[in-house]
Amino acid sequence: MTTNLMTTNLAAGPPVILIAGAPQPSLASDLGDHRYAIAHAQTGGLAVEWARDLHPDAILLAADLPDMPRIEACRLLRADLRVGSNVPILFLCADEPSPAERVIALRAGAWGFLRSPGDAAELALQVDAYLQAKEHIDAAFAQGLIDRATALHSRLGLVRRARELGALMTRTHGSLACIVFALDTEPASAAIAHVVTQNTRASDAVGTFEPTSVTVLAPATDLVGAAKLAERVGGTLRDTALRVGYDAVANLKYAPMDPVELLARARAAVRHGRPDPVRAWLRRFDGTRGAASESGATPRASGGVALDERRSDL
Repeated sequence: MTTNLMTTNLAAGPPVILIAGAPQPSLASDLGDHRYAIAHAQTGGLAVEWARDLHPDAILLAADLPDMPRIEACRLLRADLRVGSNVPILFLCADEPSPAERVIALRAGAWGFLRSPGDAAELALQVDAYLQAKEHIDAAFAQGLIDRATALHSRLGLVRRARELGALMTRTHGSLACIVFALDTEPASAAIAHVVTQNTRASDAVGTFEPTSVTVLAPATDLVGAAKLAERVGGTLRDTALRVGYDAVANLKYAPMDPVELLARARAAVRHGRPDPVRAWLRRFDGTRGAASESGATPRASGGVALDERRSDL
């Protein structure tokens, strides 16, 4: 099912895939055969315009857009609130992208790459996986667990996920780490959020407490692992004004701690933590530094986290 004209995205109809670039009959045929509705825009500008009204379930960008680099088209799509940060943007490529190309694409807000031309069944399975991820995000949006600007866990979602991970690590005698990436000059965009998620594990929870930071909860991760994760993500975001704070509990069974307190400690480390001797932007929580109240030891607000969020409805 293929169209070159703008159509209405029927809620009960097949998923809508918007493809931007020179016509690729084989690609449209491969996806159309798998019950997708295909809309084809020949330029990046047209793709941005159509996406606002078409509300596609996924956007595929070819490498040969005639009016702009696809990186620019991707940035325009990600910056447009009418498109939505929950819509997968995928780059079509004939060959395996280089690590540098992947980093540039992720920083622009792309979710990944698809090989085209390639095996039709494999391509459809990959697209299905991205669409299922979008469905999960949409469901979380409806419950208020996902931040619409970044498609990360919201404050409520992150607290809930922290408690889930804390319970799991307590049962398994595991460690739990929290790393906060604070951006000094700009709000956390969907593109920056996506870079962080792409450099963390599927088991990690990534969310935001305030507009200028991204927080990672990493299960089965101690202080050494937390520092390595911070260095890896921080290196990818090296062009962004950045401060990072972190803390970890080695064994939640033997050293019980409310995960909300761990969140507060990592956030306090951004401001008052002990600086890494090599990377001044990286700071580990140190209870002897800064305001004692930010250790989260009392029911008062700790590091900006309201500890009355211990309510069972969270």
